[in-house]
Amino acid sequence: MEIAAEQSRAVLIDELSDPTVLLQRMVDGLVSLVPNADGAAVELLDAGNLLYYATAGGYLAGSVGTRVALHHSLSGSALRSGSVLRCDDTDTDPGVDRLTCRRLGIRSMICVPLMRPAGAFGVVKLAARRPGAFSSADVTICEAVSGTLAVLIAAQAALAASTGKWTSDPRDGGDGSQRGEVDALSSFVSELIRPGTRETQQSRRRIEQVLADHAFTVVCQPIVDLRSAKVVGVEGLARFAGPPARPPDHWFAEARHVGLGDELELAAVSGALELFDQLPRELVLTVNVSPSTVTNPALVDLILAHHPTRTVVELTEHLRVDDYARLRGTLATLRRRGVKLSIDDTGAGFASFSHIVKLSPECIKLDRELVSGIDIDPVRQALGHALVAFAHATGATVIAEGIETAAELDAVSALGFDYGQGFHLGRPGPLPGALDISRSMTPA
Repeated sequence: MEIAAEQSRAVLIDELSDPTVLLQRMVDGLVSLVPNADGAAVELLDAGNLLYYATAGGYLAGSVGTRVALHHSLSGSALRSGSVLRCDDTDTDPGVDRLTCRRLGIRSMICVPLMRPAGAFGVVKLAARRPGAFSSADVTICEAVSGTLAVLIAAQAALAASTGKWTSDPRDGGDGSQRGEVDALSSFVSELIRPGTRETQQSRRRIEQVLADHAFTVVCQPIVDLRSAKVVGVEGLARFAGPPARPPDHWFAEARHVGLGDELELAAVSGALELFDQLPRELVLTVNVSPSTVTNPALVDLILAHHPTRTVVELTEHLRVDDYARLRGTLATLRRRGVKLSIDDTGAGFASFSHIVKLSPECIKLDRELVSGIDIDPVRQALGHALVAFAHATGATVIAEGIETAAELDAVSALGFDYGQGFHLGRPGPLPGALDISRSMTPA
């Protein structure tokens, strides 16, 4: 027992001597100290007029890399004035970055500047998801923790400076100016607290640039009725020019990683909905969204402003659903206006089947991995047959996606699939060319 206790103490001492662990513990501890707090973050000054989340705890733990404007946020006001600021309701306070607050679910907050002789270099933020959460006593606690954090960071920065690990930013002329020192300190501390923060910042800037420049196009892939051999709709697919050159799912994954997943998906959906102007009236348009984007009020407004009765929302399988009740509520709003639901990538993982059971979609898509080789694989054929039977018994239609050969097309048609999609039927491309299917099909 004594040996185990001694080993535990040694581990604890090692951890506490690591500033990365210590600073993260203090942020997590701040959330625990204030009962009404839901999250906390350390925001550091960037070389531009921006603050970014360098580390975070509580429900904000996944927000690292988020950036807020220095001149249009409560954090920026606290940093510029050197004063502690509190907001009781972000929905009504004109001094906050309302868009970021809504995206992160912040309704009230406290912002305390991190100070050193060269000036303020960051902010400690305490956040809650309901208005009016904090008292003056909570402000006092936050100030005390922030003071300790500032001392720890300054001490570590002094150690780093003595070993040449950080210096004034050369972009400021290398004259040792206060702003140069603050920028260099921020850069150093961000990597100290959470290694990889610099890469996260670069990723976030890349996605923000895509959003600002609308640097993507939307192409369409036809969806074909396997009985009539006619195109009944198209799927709108985003394509990114880069750099870097990579598949679209990598762009969306990066956007989710830096907290801009909803924004990029909404931009892609908006671009797809613009295709209604070129799409024949009898065709439907399918748009891809993740569960989190479905529950974003902006998506509902966007779809209802176009042609809801001709829109199919295709729910991607790859992201977990934390609140099915909320998801069903949003989908009910869309469905009342004629929007249909499709579940994508069925069979690729457990989540797709969970979506089907809990959401009762109008359409089910069999994943391309299970369509590939279905003409020669009895197991895939059995699964396809079972899915068709299940879907038809529940009033849903079934799409086979990823059809790439005539033999696969014949197989899914024989199994009773309603619709098909894939390179053999038509490759993604601009309208109206995408509506010309690539082969002549004989109606069943």
